[in-house]
Amino acid sequence: MKKLLLCCLFLPFWSLTLRAEPAELLKDHPLAGTLWHVGEKRQASPEELFAAAAEARWILLGEKHDNAEHHRIQAEVVGALGERERRPALVWEMAQPEHDAVLKAATAEQVDGLGDAIQWEQRGWPSWPEYQPIAEQALKHGMTMAAGDAPPAVRRNLGKGGSLDADTAADIGWSRDYNDDQRRRLMELLALSHCGMLPEKVLPAMADVQRLRDAWIAKVMRDEGAEDGAILIAGAEHVRRDRGVPWHLLPLGDDMFALAAVEVARDVTDPEAYPSFDPEQFDYVWFTARVDEKDPCEAFRKS
Repeated sequence: MKKLLLCCLFLPFWSLTLRAEPAELLKDHPLAGTLWHVGEKRQASPEELFAAAAEARWILLGEKHDNAEHHRIQAEVVGALGERERRPALVWEMAQPEHDAVLKAATAEQVDGLGDAIQWEQRGWPSWPEYQPIAEQALKHGMTMAAGDAPPAVRRNLGKGGSLDADTAADIGWSRDYNDDQRRRLMELLALSHCGMLPEKVLPAMADVQRLRDAWIAKVMRDEGAEDGAILIAGAEHVRRDRGVPWHLLPLGDDMFALAAVEVARDVTDPEAYPSFDPEQFDYVWFTARVDEKDPCEAFRKS
């Protein structure tokens, strides 16, 4: 079950183009389509979720990248916030600083070509049309959009054991480091999500890159959300409260909302059996059908 639940928690480090597919597998699973308030261990309605999100300054919407249903949910939440007269900035994990100007200048009339304009699919992300409704809802309601990810060169340098320059480090609050338990748990998850096939010596640098990306995204959200907060579209690992972007936003207060869209697993019908069903990670979990049941480690081995 762990392999099924951990696939695509992180953008793959090997060369693999993701595709967002319809979630058709296990549609009749008892949890598929259900929404849960994690802290209170009860089912919730979409309207409750929309209201809770609208009350928060920082709204973080986590996905499994290759599940098209997760992007539909994200678009629905963005639209619901707009209908409630919220105008937060929309921050994309998938876009880098060089794409920021294009995102900020985008109009509803240009949204079809926005993926090509920022080389979305060429950089390995699932097809832009699956994400496009999110951008459409943001632009329809007058929200600005921004690139959230750290520059590739900075990520590569840190991944090779380099360090950040002093100005960058100060800008993203790099001195706020994980404690030993946070770092250990992250490295365990990195090892597991890469099928135990990575040399142990690379895990500390990979953990640093993950922390860098989360700290950078949090900095973008702070900057872009000065007026009415910000929404983050990102993989579920980035939106978890215990060490993801919300942890980096905590110095500003706990005025945030974290949702994880989670695929169901065959024969696992107790929501509390899913690792994401943890109030220290997420406020709400929205279960969906699966894209597939392929062993992600098989693809990793072949690559």
